[in-house]
Amino acid sequence: MKTTLSVSRRQVLAGGAATASLATLAACGSGKTTPAGEATSAMSDGKDSVAEGDVVTLKYWHRLPDGEGMTKVADIVAKWNKDNPKIQVEATKFEGKAEESYSKISQAVKAGDAPDLAQVNLGHVASQYIEGNLEDVAKEIKEGGYADHFAAGLVSQCTLGEVVVGLPQDSGPLVYVYDKAAFDAIGITVPTTWDELKEAAKKAKEQGKYIMTWQGDEAGNMLPGLAAAAGGTWFSVENGDTWKVNIDSPESGKVATVIQGLIDEGLCLVLSDGRWGKEWGTKLTDGSLIGTVAAGWEPAFMLDDLGKEETQWQVAKLPKFGDKDMTGPDGGSAVCVIKGCKHKAEAVKFLDWFNTQVADLTTQGLVVAATTGKPETPEKIKKLWGGQDVYGFLAEANATMNPDFPFSPTWASTSKVMTETGGKVTTGEAKVADVFKAGQTEAVESLKKQNLKVAE
Repeated sequence: MKTTLSVSRRQVLAGGAATASLATLAACGSGKTTPAGEATSAMSDGKDSVAEGDVVTLKYWHRLPDGEGMTKVADIVAKWNKDNPKIQVEATKFEGKAEESYSKISQAVKAGDAPDLAQVNLGHVASQYIEGNLEDVAKEIKEGGYADHFAAGLVSQCTLGEVVVGLPQDSGPLVYVYDKAAFDAIGITVPTTWDELKEAAKKAKEQGKYIMTWQGDEAGNMLPGLAAAAGGTWFSVENGDTWKVNIDSPESGKVATVIQGLIDEGLCLVLSDGRWGKEWGTKLTDGSLIGTVAAGWEPAFMLDDLGKEETQWQVAKLPKFGDKDMTGPDGGSAVCVIKGCKHKAEAVKFLDWFNTQVADLTTQGLVVAATTGKPETPEKIKKLWGGQDVYGFLAEANATMNPDFPFSPTWASTSKVMTETGGKVTTGEAKVADVFKAGQTEAVESLKKQNLKVAE
């Protein structure tokens, strides 16, 4: 059942969040060539909503890598600018961590010099809206029919009830990755359920191999995705303004039971220094790690330690917790319209176009959220993954994303506490179930600290 998040701007203000600053937010950094108020609010007829002869200039802050061999953002934008002389876009790469970009956006909004569009991680959408940094562009998106161009589960993460703040750009659906050659040698097949994974893990262990990992430093990212895959909904709103928190849920309990069981029986490689430490590379290169759950954005680089151009590794569906194929989010981002933007219709028109440039964005290593085209796996990655059409597969995984898994306005602190507790699971000081309990407690307390109502 779909959760209705009836969070309006009025209700946010009633909750006491950023009341003073929201009333005084200045206009964003749209181009000065079109005076404020001359553009209409929507473009349902497909025409530019500016007076003839005027030009709108939009500013877009992105965090895409723009690495070697990638189609650069500047080149993508140049194509738009050539075909849309009345809506010109200036793209700027934000050099820094994602967390730093949010404070930069907030400062720019308060100073009246914010961009019109900026990249926001899906887990931060609610918090950025609550802080008054994002516009509601539900009307513009509806009139343009833009939501139909993206995976529904990802659009839902840009949505708070009737409020829509942008469109998804990329995602991180949880999948299962494995070394097919090693599996064949042991005589096991890729697991489709967690029961099958456990039985296969027993056979792998007999050969000194592991087909699953515990990554304490990713507990605040992977466990939510697994709970979503189990059918959970962690956050919803009751009576229009009261947050209900359900992290320590039956669905989370299923995840805890499965993962803890694998750890207790020695069937799961507990990475002592986490996913981003040295042990990952060591176990990968010595052949003892031959499978694990991973985020959809990892295949672009996760086998780098092998130093090979070709392998027999493959990407498969996440094992099922029930009868239905379902996955959950681990990462991903949206491009949102920033508070004060004077040309929301034009901003959303460009945003829809940019985020549906599937081929170009795939070269940036993204699991593209758009459903308007089939992504083409770069030949280098295809060879690395045994000839598999990796990005085509990941696009299919996006279609099975839990459609009802939004995050809360205080998700950042909740995720941090879960990750800290995940580290204690690594050392044996805590159980996987404790991670969910800690998340539940922090989510409730942090929402209350923001003067938001919470259902007890």
